[in-house]
Amino acid sequence: MKKTMKNVLTMKTVKKTCCHAALLAGLAFFAAACGDKDEEKDVKGPEITLAEPEIDEEFAAGSKSGVHMKFDLADPSGLNWVKIDIHSNSGEGHSHSSLLKAATTDWSYQETYDGAKGLKNHHAHIHSDSIPADATLGEYHLGISATDVHGNETTVYRTFVIVDHLDDDHDDHDDHDD
Repeated sequence: MKKTMKNVLTMKTVKKTCCHAALLAGLAFFAAACGDKDEEKDVKGPEITLAEPEIDEEFAAGSKSGVHMKFDLADPSGLNWVKIDIHSNSGEGHSHSSLLKAATTDWSYQETYDGAKGLKNHHAHIHSDSIPADATLGEYHLGISATDVHGNETTVYRTFVIVDHLDDDHDDHDDHDD
């Protein structure tokens, strides 16, 4: 086979192109392998540990100290906001049994709590507004929702009861140790 100048140039061009392609493929592989593989995307919402109120705990209508809430929040990437929602179980959309005695005012309470913003761990001790004396008696729902700095959300729920009066041995949470 006779080599011509044109064939030699074509072979050199093909070799250079193959070399460049192999080099680019190697660099792309190296760049992908050295990426941030240790840094996983955070898709888990904050942990919420609700200590109080206890399940089905009773609070008296007319209580000046309101509903006592204690909860711990934790998220390794940092907390953003916390929302608290209390509403009567007697409203629409609830199919639970009810302990209602008479038609009165359905009490509700909402709060956006920013005391944990930017923290990785936080202990909250909060009281709602006072419970009106004419609050509807029966089951109420407490929902606490929290998001982290990435927007991941967690919500925990608790049921408590508003009664017309409390027994003398009931702890009304007016004493504070934290």
